[in-house]
Amino acid sequence: MLPILPTSKIDVTLESLADIMFDRFIDHSKEIRPPEQKLYLLSGNKVVFPAENIHSFLFAEVPGGCAKSFEGKKGKDYIRTGQGHVVIDPVYIPFCDSKNKPVKFKDFEGDSGLYIYLAAGRTKQGSLSIKQEIKPRPVLKAPWKLHFSITLIENPLIDENKLYNWFTKGGLLIALGTYRPRFGRFSVRAWDVGKN
Repeated sequence: MLPILPTSKIDVTLESLADIMFDRFIDHSKEIRPPEQKLYLLSGNKVVFPAENIHSFLFAEVPGGCAKSFEGKKGKDYIRTGQGHVVIDPVYIPFCDSKNKPVKFKDFEGDSGLYIYLAAGRTKQGSLSIKQEIKPRPVLKAPWKLHFSITLIENPLIDENKLYNWFTKGGLLIALGTYRPRFGRFSVRAWDVGKN
């Protein structure tokens, strides 16, 4: 029988400091997608955020997540460790409003809290700055919240304090969603650690 590694369970609540923008990847086609297809939706049109995107916030290499951005040369070690030792649940995290009710997509008008942002960004190719085509993207207005849990498997690099510091600093400097950190900034509203 394999030994059971000690784990911690952390219940997390993130609270918005800015609106959050979505641009869900579908495929590499050049087809213009309607904005509602760029949202992450579950049954009942609940607006959700994939746990995979929280993982990217922590451990992505491009663009740099918290481990790469804050840990310097040791960033790769943190990324390798985090891939196997940090588990986020549920797979799809529902967005909640200020009253802790799930946000549901109806349309981009009225009181749904969602609107369409029209802007064209710039990209660099060598020394050239190229203006991109205007791309409609859906945005959820603040206030919004995300409630989820992290199971942290004991390891020599990442502990509860390291994760808390990444979320606290990353909420301001890295943020969630797309067109960040202008959009998607957040603060850590709750961080409750329990041992398993």
